[in-house]
Amino acid sequence: MSKEDLGQMHRSFIEAFSKYQVNMKMTREAFEDRMLFKLNINFDLSPGVFSGDKLVGFIFQTTNEYEGQWAAYNGGTGVIPGYLGLGLTSKMYDYIKPALLEEGVKKCVLEVLVENEVAIKAYEKAGFGKVKTFQCLMLKDARLKREARSSVEIKTVRASSIEEYQTLGEIQSSMLDQLNQVKYHLPHEIILETRNNRMLIGYMIFQPRNGRITQLAVHPAHRKQGIGTALICRAHALSVNKKMSILNIESKETGIISFLEKLGFNRDLQQFEMQKQLTNV
Repeated sequence: MSKEDLGQMHRSFIEAFSKYQVNMKMTREAFEDRMLFKLNINFDLSPGVFSGDKLVGFIFQTTNEYEGQWAAYNGGTGVIPGYLGLGLTSKMYDYIKPALLEEGVKKCVLEVLVENEVAIKAYEKAGFGKVKTFQCLMLKDARLKREARSSVEIKTVRASSIEEYQTLGEIQSSMLDQLNQVKYHLPHEIILETRNNRMLIGYMIFQPRNGRITQLAVHPAHRKQGIGTALICRAHALSVNKKMSILNIESKETGIISFLEKLGFNRDLQQFEMQKQLTNV
């Protein structure tokens, strides 16, 4: 596929996810933002199945380093009604594997809803296995249960410092939300920081249009001092959609999950991260 296929990709995406458990409807503008910036799609590594001129199956992918290996991240797999049950997911992965190997990709990564048994079976048939369980949390009533401490100064910054943020130890993010991937979408996000003199002690990256928290971290020596709460309160004030959300926190990260629940976030969905190793290295 190529950039010229974006219109058809959008139409097929909407059709393929028309009966999905989560509302995936989005405008052409929002779809292009997700594909070109959030995903940073690699068209050459994103296979599609066509029936005549109609796109009936697709895998949208990007590549980046993940867990110490060069990986291909699946940002959306879909097959439109009428073409289900034909094994197209496995066939697309078989088709694109030589190109992935040529690009140096060591493994493929994706997420799938825990309840989506049909998709899980299709991915297992394609060689994937479950690796992690992610929690997705949402501030459903749009109200925070705590207020920020006035002594914590939060500033909005224009220039990010990815290398400096990495020193705080980010939440164990999914591949799409790790810092080396988020950089492609930063023009569409807001960055908040708090510092002690010049030393960074906390930051947040979030999307103001939908209240989606992408990254949140506080220096280990400054935790339990109201800094995380202050960052979330400022993001809540700046967000258009007050029903904020944070996706794909690994279940073992009980500390951050408990912190968010005390602020009023509720567990919403669970996803499996599934991986397929392409090489033995």
